[in-house]
Amino acid sequence: MSTPSLEQVNAALATVNDPEIKRPITDLNMVDSVAVSPEGVVSVKVLLTVSGCPLTDTIRRDVTAAVQKVAGVTGVEVELGVMTADQRSALQQSLRGGQPQREIPFAQPGS
Repeated sequence: MSTPSLEQVNAALATVNDPEIKRPITDLNMVDSVAVSPEGVVSVKVLLTVSGCPLTDTIRRDVTAAVQKVAGVTGVEVELGVMTADQRSALQQSLRGGQPQREIPFAQPGS
């Protein structure tokens, strides 16, 4: 059996939706890194939107299940991290279609 390619693994990851946002984790830039060992063990680092996300088990399970379907995969290791403030801001902006966040005048400093 041949070692799976990164393209195959990334295609499998594209089928995993964030349970809250309901969009593929690949589209949301939640996949930080992917590596495939010569033995077929796939290591994936997924960035959660917030620390203490209540759906970590769901995300880990869904990523593992999707990657295990790829031919040649002998094991899956999922590491979870957390997005930086800049990454979260970029995600929020992309979810708003690139529109800047509306300012609330009375919520500004000095108002």
